Amino acid sequence: MRKGFTFDAALCVSCKACSAACILENGLQAGTRTLFAWNEHALPLVGVINLSMACNHCAEPACASGCPALAYTVSADGAVIHHSERCMGCGYCTWRCPYDAPKINPVLRYIEKCHFCADRTAEGVEPACVTACPTGALKMTERDEFYGVLPAWFPDKGIKPSVIVKNAENLNKPLVIPVENAASEEDTELMIQQDAGIDSRGILRKEWSLALFSVLVITAAVMIIVSALQKTASAGFIPFLLMAGAMAVSVMHLGVPGKSWRAVFNLISSPLSREIASVLLLTLVALLTWLLPGLIPPLIAGLLALLTLISVDNVYFAADRSFSLKLHSGQAYFTGMYATAWFIEPTIIFIVFSMLAAVSVVMRYRSAEADRLTRTLYYTRAMALPVVFLLIYPGNPLTDIAALVIFITGMVADRLLFYCDFRPQNIRNTITENFGNEYEKERDKQCQDTDIP
Repeated sequence: MRKGFTFDAALCVSCKACSAACILENGLQAGTRTLFAWNEHALPLVGVINLSMACNHCAEPACASGCPALAYTVSADGAVIHHSERCMGCGYCTWRCPYDAPKINPVLRYIEKCHFCADRTAEGVEPACVTACPTGALKMTERDEFYGVLPAWFPDKGIKPSVIVKNAENLNKPLVIPVENAASEEDTELMIQQDAGIDSRGILRKEWSLALFSVLVITAAVMIIVSALQKTASAGFIPFLLMAGAMAVSVMHLGVPGKSWRAVFNLISSPLSREIASVLLLTLVALLTWLLPGLIPPLIAGLLALLTLISVDNVYFAADRSFSLKLHSGQAYFTGMYATAWFIEPTIIFIVFSMLAAVSVVMRYRSAEADRLTRTLYYTRAMALPVVFLLIYPGNPLTDIAALVIFITGMVADRLLFYCDFRPQNIRNTITENFGNEYEKERDKQCQDTDIP
């Protein structure tokens, strides 16, 4: 039997007693159990729903399988337990979990999450959040399986969450009186956009170290691949310095750098472990190629560089499985191949990659409607493509240098756009999207009923 939670949205009054009890009982940070508000602005066309959510203790937890440090275990009753003494604070589990359960403690710098009050349940006492709920909206339950007990909009990803959600499709709608004080269409659209919480500036500020890491790895990989294809002497010490710098940046990104040695403990199931192992191996190859030229065949070094680029992409693809991200020209593998095409013959290879990049940019035309930073990066990427061809056409050294600078600028902008477009599935976004879609459908229906164009 697996233990899990039952939540009845019709009984929840959003008093947050469950969240407070979790903090007081376990000493965890605020928000370990989160109260999500669906239509908290009480727009009149859709229902008001509250959702109390912590860890759902999935049968196939994505946080545990993706953790490079093996900081998660699953108990006999199905509780997913995080061990802070093993955690290196990489935050990868926060990408992998669609329920926003693992959270980085900003002070301690490692992950904290619900552990089903393991000490209490071992003694037959219900979790603190359950006993604190005054309306009975949150209860503990035990089942062999938890199939078919979730709303259609609830994210699953095949990880089998141990939770039952009732009455989340409540059709009761708030009545706004007087009617003239109801939210306007423009106000409503603004509320929905604010709820989505999409801020590219905040994303890049948070993930700058990952972006820098990937740029350094891509640059080193391109140099190694070009040397292998041209069968020339190695690129010297520069690839090693770039890879060493990338490793230093990746360690800086960790919340607990002293535990970085645990990063390769989960090579079997963690894409992040495999990425780190590939980067370490490529760094060693770059060092040996510099110190002992000819020791490692260029073909082997080039293939390893390709695998490293693929491993970088797989970290993101495993968290955001959208098809659009796989076609993004800012991904590490495509960027590396595109940059390599600049330096090799025949020229047709570069032209083909430029056309593919242009198709990818056109497919992402909605980026031009996003916030200012995303628009700037998007137009930089879009304009760089034709300008590069205009500059290389004369064939003189000055325009060639200018073309190279703009080419690199465009690729860096595209790589930053990759992070802006990277959207791991998260219940916060799922609720907002479902609410937005429901609102749009109801508004369209009312317009049709009243013959409003």
